Amino acid sequence: MQALISRICLFKDTKESRTLKFDEGLNIISGDSKTGKSAVIEIIDYCLFASRSTIPKGIITDWTDLYCIIYRVKDKHLIIGRRKNSNQMYFNVEISSTFLEHFSIEYFYDRKLLDLDEAKREFEKHIGISVLDTRADEEEDKRKSGGKVTMRSFVPFLFQHQNLIANKHSLFYRFDDFYKRKKTIDDYPILMGFGDADFFDLQRNLESKQKELSQKKKLDEKLKISNEQLRDDLYTVLSFYYTFLGKELSADINLPELKKLITALPSANANSVGDQNLNEQLRKVDDLIFEKKKELEIVQNLLDTIKSNNDISKNYYKNINRLKSLASIETNVSEIHCPLCEQEVEAIVDKIGVIRESNETLEEEFEKIGTYVNDTSTQNASLRKERDVLKRHLKELNIKAESLNKQILTEFSTKNEYEKGLLLKGRTEANAQNLIERNKILSNSKSDYSELEAEIEQLKNKLAGFNLKEELQRAQIILSNKMSDICDLLDFEEEFKPGKILFDLEKFSLKYNIEGKENILLSEMGSGSNWLAIHLSAFLGFLYLHSITKTSKIPSILVLDQPSQVYFPKVYKELDEVVENEQKKVDDNIVQVKNIFKVISDEILNIENECGYKPQVIVLEHADESELDQFIKYRWSKDGSKLI
Repeated sequence: MQALISRICLFKDTKESRTLKFDEGLNIISGDSKTGKSAVIEIIDYCLFASRSTIPKGIITDWTDLYCIIYRVKDKHLIIGRRKNSNQMYFNVEISSTFLEHFSIEYFYDRKLLDLDEAKREFEKHIGISVLDTRADEEEDKRKSGGKVTMRSFVPFLFQHQNLIANKHSLFYRFDDFYKRKKTIDDYPILMGFGDADFFDLQRNLESKQKELSQKKKLDEKLKISNEQLRDDLYTVLSFYYTFLGKELSADINLPELKKLITALPSANANSVGDQNLNEQLRKVDDLIFEKKKELEIVQNLLDTIKSNNDISKNYYKNINRLKSLASIETNVSEIHCPLCEQEVEAIVDKIGVIRESNETLEEEFEKIGTYVNDTSTQNASLRKERDVLKRHLKELNIKAESLNKQILTEFSTKNEYEKGLLLKGRTEANAQNLIERNKILSNSKSDYSELEAEIEQLKNKLAGFNLKEELQRAQIILSNKMSDICDLLDFEEEFKPGKILFDLEKFSLKYNIEGKENILLSEMGSGSNWLAIHLSAFLGFLYLHSITKTSKIPSILVLDQPSQVYFPKVYKELDEVVENEQKKVDDNIVQVKNIFKVISDEILNIENECGYKPQVIVLEHADESELDQFIKYRWSKDGSKLI
């Protein structure tokens, strides 16, 4: 993702300030220890919504009241400010860069403070991250599985601290915490744009429908009653009718006899059924149907509105670009002349000016919106669930209303109590026959699951369109190849060559395969130069992958702290302190340090050739060779210029 940190600012409430300016490409801060270089990473991390500050206590934290970074996404500036020891943030968006001309702590005076999580959500929306729920099953605990995708999951790709850059046990910042490590791995496909809120919404919907189908099948199995149970159910139905007649049904009667009896029930007498208020029951059911229909209409309207808004949002980018091209006017049009008399037509020129201003406003609107996105999957899932429940209730109520209507028609046509008694007999026969038929149907045929199965198939087809697993595998091949190519250019021991770095994007594990031999782990390689080569190869490889992947939400930014430390301090000893037989080693180490920066610079240019922009690499370094002059932004020393 094309993005960079354009400025880091430290402010005192007295309006004093320190500002570091950075560009795309390679930026080096060179200087002595204890000049504030390593604090730069911690300041960036603190402003990128870390839960707590890890800025070294001392002169920097004593001097600073407000930390700020200005994060640029294409032409949009995201201003993030945070006071020391605070979980409240300033967050604002600027389209024009004119605010930078007089940028100071006064910029924040009339800004509203936001809670850390609220500010982080706004930042995430502006860089295109808005997935509130990555669970595959809505019944899973959000805290244990999935949950909201967070920009904090891409922080491990941005930093290589000095205690990590040549570490033989760990590659990534924050991976010593199991849950943060798992969160980064789980969120990675989404941060790369391989899946979005719709993907997880479809997954949860599919899981819900599959569970519903499974439950229906289990219920049908339970409804398949045994002969013994069927005999008991028939006996209950018929004995009630016999009691009504004043007769007794033998408790020893078996199933075949009960089935025969159904077609030869004794007739009812005139003292039949009591009057039932069927019309009142039907009125209540009709009222319920009316209410449920109103509720269903509201829910369906909400679903339609959300879909419509999402469609508008997704098409906004295309529509704005189309309108921009339609409204564009050549900037060099300053005069319009009549083709006949060749006189200038000022009225048309004025109209063109008005249209040009309108076009500029349109472009500003487009830049302001940018990649801003919002996740409505949770609302969708809740509304779909409510809609399905309402549909099921309506179906049950309609069946009940139909049954009551039939009974009312029958009662209406019954002229006397004797005929009502005959009606009871008919109902008893019908109920008993229904028991037999239901058991026969369930035993010999499957229920109709076609509608539910069709929905499940449709959801599977939609999910297949995301190709998340295939995209991850493709990215893994690109990443491993790039890491291996970069490693070949660095100071990596010959005994391990030829070989290839293998990085697993599902487990985030790295192995090195020596051709014709088994894989070895980072910790098994030995030598600081090997560990450094692997770290640099891995992170430059990720920088490449995140830059060339157009859907990536991970910024093309990398901050490295002292990559030369493997060769330090020998590189920078005073020559008169170096004994003669060590001179060759020192010279060789200097060559390797220069090569590190050449590899970084070359990879930046390689990415620019493929993507059309340079990623940003900030290096905090002791090295200050003449070959690095073009990249050095600041030179700090203990007795001279430094951060504070």
